Amino acid sequence: MVMTRPPGVVMERGTARAAPLGLLPSGVPVFLGLCERGPTNEPVRITSTAEFHEIFGKLDVGTPLAASVDGFFLNGGVEAYIVRIAHLFERGRREIAAKSSVRLRDADKQNTLLVQAASEGLWGNAIRATVTVPAANIQTLVTTDCHPGDISAIVKSTYGFARGALVRIFDDHQSAYRVLSHVEGQRLWWAEREPLEQTFLSSAPTQVEPVGFDLTVETHKSRETYRNLNLARQSPQFAERVVNGQSKLITVTSLDSVTPMPGNLPTEISHVPLESGMDGLFTVAAEDFIGADLGPGNRFGIAGIAELEAIDLVVIPDLPWCLQHSAGFKSVKDIEVVQREVITQCEERKDRFAILDFPPDTTPKGAMQWRRLFDSSYAAFYYPYLIPSTGGAKIPPSGHVAGIYARCDREQGVFRAPANEAFQGVIDLELFLQQQDIAMLNQEGINCIQVFSQRGIRVWGARTAASDPVLRFVNVRRTIGAISRALQVGLQWAIFEHNDAELWQTVTRDVSFFLENIWRQGYLSGASTDQAFYVRCDEDLNDEKVRKNGQLLVDVGLAPFRPAEFIGIRVVQEVDVLAREDGA
Repeated sequence: MVMTRPPGVVMERGTARAAPLGLLPSGVPVFLGLCERGPTNEPVRITSTAEFHEIFGKLDVGTPLAASVDGFFLNGGVEAYIVRIAHLFERGRREIAAKSSVRLRDADKQNTLLVQAASEGLWGNAIRATVTVPAANIQTLVTTDCHPGDISAIVKSTYGFARGALVRIFDDHQSAYRVLSHVEGQRLWWAEREPLEQTFLSSAPTQVEPVGFDLTVETHKSRETYRNLNLARQSPQFAERVVNGQSKLITVTSLDSVTPMPGNLPTEISHVPLESGMDGLFTVAAEDFIGADLGPGNRFGIAGIAELEAIDLVVIPDLPWCLQHSAGFKSVKDIEVVQREVITQCEERKDRFAILDFPPDTTPKGAMQWRRLFDSSYAAFYYPYLIPSTGGAKIPPSGHVAGIYARCDREQGVFRAPANEAFQGVIDLELFLQQQDIAMLNQEGINCIQVFSQRGIRVWGARTAASDPVLRFVNVRRTIGAISRALQVGLQWAIFEHNDAELWQTVTRDVSFFLENIWRQGYLSGASTDQAFYVRCDEDLNDEKVRKNGQLLVDVGLAPFRPAEFIGIRVVQEVDVLAREDGA
C-alpha cells in the first residue's frame, strides 16, 4: 500500500532477485568442415541452408559438409554454428589457404591500398576491382579571406560537406588539402595541428571542393560500390573504416604511402582481378581440425570452439573425405586423433556431446573395432552412411542425426532418446543391416540406422560410446549435461555473495524449485521429488576450509529416465483350461 508522505526524497528499499533457473537452448551443433569461402577464425551462426550457402558457398569437390548441414535443417534443426577448416600454416606442404588480393598504386607509382578477398579461397580470384576519381560535383566559395595559421574557413554554403571529408582549397595559383573535423553554420573546420600555411583571398576567387575516390568490387553474383573514400585515418570516410565495416566481398588496408595528399589516392583502374587465392583443401591435416587458440579473433578449429557457450553438439562430417582426398591425412589414425580431441573437449567442458562418424568403407566388424578405440559417455557413433535424396555420393550420418537430436529436443526435451525417429532427405543406406548385425553392433555401443518397409529409414539406437552402464544412453548423458549447463549459468548471481547459511538456503531453494519443475516436465524419473533428485548445500558441505578457499559447494543428485531398448512379449496358452472348455 502506498502511503502519503510530505514532499521530498523517500528511499524505497527492495531486494534484487536473480532470474529463475531454466534450461538453455539445446540441439544446437557446431559443424567443423571444409568450405568454399567464409571466415576461418570464428564460428558463424546460421539458421538455414540458404544462409549457409550465402556465407560459405558450395564446394564442387564432393565434401559432405553442405549436404550434412542441409540434412540437419531438414530433420528439425533450427540453428547451428559453422567453423571453416582450411590448411592455414605451412608444415612442409605446398598449398596454403590464402586470400586473393591486388595492390593499388598512387600517382607516384607507390603502393597505397591493399584490396583482399574477405576470406581465403579460389573464389576470391573472381573478384574485380574498379577505382574511379569522380569530378567534383559540389563546390563553394570562400567569403572571408583565409590567412596562415587559420584552422577554418567561412564559405558561401556548406551543403554537401561533412565531417571527415577531404577537401581541396584552391585559387588560380595554389591549393591546400585538409580533412574537415566538423561543419558548423557556414564555417568549415579542420584540425588545429594542420593550420593553413598560405593566404587565400575571397576575391581571388578561392573555392573549396571535396576530393576522394570511388571503389567498386564485383563478382558474377554481386556488386558493391563505396563512394567518396579517402586515406586520412582520422576521417569517417577512411577507406578501411567504411569498406571493412560493410563489405561481404573484400577488406582493404592502407599501405601508408608517403606521397602527399591527394597524390596518395589510388589511380583509376577498371575491372582489375584479385589474384593468388588458394583453398587449402587438399593439404588439410589433422592439426588444422585440432586448431589453436592464439587469442581473440585468432582462434581456429576445435580449439576455437572451447568457449562457445551456445552449442551442445559437435559434428565433423568432412573427416572421411579428408582421408580419401587430402595429402595431409596419411591414415585412419588422423581421424582417430581428431575425434579423440573432440571427445576430450566435451569431457572437459561437460556441456556438449559429439556425434561421430566412422571412416569410409567401414565394415560392421571394422565399426566394432573402431568403436573400441574410445570409451566416453560424451560421444555416440552412427552406422552406416546415408544416400541423400538430393543425389550424389554417400555421406556420413552425423549431420542428419544432429537434426533428429534437435527435433526431439524441441518437441519433447533432451530426456527423449533420439531414436526410433525417421530420417528426412534420405532415400537409402550404404549398407543394409540384418537383425543379427544390429544386435551385434548395438551390443558394442554403435547406433544403427535401419530400413523399415512401412516406417521408412530410422535411427535404431541411443547408446553412447561408454562402457559404464550408468551412462550408457545418449539421453541420460545429455539430460545431465543440460541440467549442469542450466545450473552453471543460472547460479552466476551467487558469485561474491556472502558465503553463509542464508546463501546456502537460497541456493538450495532455487535449485530444488528448478529440478521440481523439470521433473514435472518428464526429465527425471521417480514417483516423487525425493525419488527424482536431491539438493544439498549446507554447513557440513561448506565447512570453514571450503569457505576460506572462496568456494561454494552444491551437491545435486539426479535420476534421469532410461529408454526401453527391448520389449519382451510373453504369450501364455493355458492348455488345461482349453481342454475343459472343449470337454464341456
